[in-house]
Amino acid sequence: MSEGLGRPMNLPSLLGVYLAVNALPDAYILVDGPDCALYKSHFIHGRHDLNSTLLRISGRHRVAFTNVCARGVVKEHDEIIRRQILTLDGLAESGLTLVTALPMCSITGVDYGRVIRSLGGRLGKPAVDIPPDSLTGDWLDGYAQTLSALVRGLGFTRGRRRKGSAAVIGYLMDRNEADHLGNLAELRRMLAALSLRMDCVWLGGQKALDLRRAQEAEFIISLPYGRAAARRLAGLTGARLVETELPFGLARSQRFMRDVGEAAGRGRQAEAFIARELARAIPRLRWIIPQRFLNRRAAFMGDPYLAAGFADIAEDLGMTVDGFIIRGRKGHGGPKAAGVLYEPPASSSEVRKLREAPLDLLVSCWCESEWPRPLCPSVEFGFPSYRHHALFEQPFLGFNGFLAFVGRMADAMSERPASRKA
Repeated sequence: MSEGLGRPMNLPSLLGVYLAVNALPDAYILVDGPDCALYKSHFIHGRHDLNSTLLRISGRHRVAFTNVCARGVVKEHDEIIRRQILTLDGLAESGLTLVTALPMCSITGVDYGRVIRSLGGRLGKPAVDIPPDSLTGDWLDGYAQTLSALVRGLGFTRGRRRKGSAAVIGYLMDRNEADHLGNLAELRRMLAALSLRMDCVWLGGQKALDLRRAQEAEFIISLPYGRAAARRLAGLTGARLVETELPFGLARSQRFMRDVGEAAGRGRQAEAFIARELARAIPRLRWIIPQRFLNRRAAFMGDPYLAAGFADIAEDLGMTVDGFIIRGRKGHGGPKAAGVLYEPPASSSEVRKLREAPLDLLVSCWCESEWPRPLCPSVEFGFPSYRHHALFEQPFLGFNGFLAFVGRMADAMSERPASRKA
């Protein structure tokens, strides 16, 4: 995980895999490599996610490693991998074993899928390999590749689909705290307005066996953190695929409702719900916008999908965004705006210029070294968040999430007088 000044602001792909495991309470992952594989989970457990169970005081951590050293990696060690897989499979609380490798082991060409298949009928639960060569991107790629591996490894086929059932694929459950519980409740509420049941979420804190309920879904609703998995799953099950936006902000929440409503033949229900929500939300902004947001200047650092939604939110509030720092590669997309930086070196002139700008608000994931002492009010948001934690169901997605997020920004900006007058 790069946090030092002068280094790119990127997050490695294995962290994305661990986030997926963290969101599957009965999943274990075996990483072929030395013990540093375990230490990467410290960026999540107890720091970003106070409810994480990746590590356990009993020693039965959900992140396991083969402990193959530099000398051992050049030798054939398939039996070590098999023994570890069988151990994890035999745990009563285990429902799924994922297998991947660090680069120092993957370069030897071990076929982890073949190793799993060689165990034949000795496994009592699913075991799925995540090809190490697919983990060459960033943390978002790691999360998406894990979802794709689950589609491949859990064995989906065409079958009976339940009318009115929806599976949401590509939700980023980056921690098991109440902000995400609030998001899931808000998504469930939005879909219920279209007479749809949200029976399955990839990933949403459900156990591995519950992921199979996606096979019965009439609609696969694809969010941007798992596009490939959603397409593959819809192709296997025959469900109707609906690719839509992450509903972060009013504009994208409306788009979400219209996309799903149109696909489900419930366009009128979608428009009626949108009208009710806007009639509820907009009057609550009439006082706060001119008092806190109008003509203020902000900057954003975080993942590209949240950045795109934040651009809409800032525009709705009458703010100007001076710059975006995206913690993810350019291929993921992001806001269509000037001043978008993708994983820039923290000591670059562009970052220094943005850091020294007369901002009224910084919305950012944890950035102790990149932005060591913000000179303006700040809101910690996204992955990773080490200081802000959610102890009650406060969403940031959907219409309720928009109001809650705007409330967080307004509270931050009231901590001291804004540096600019409206």
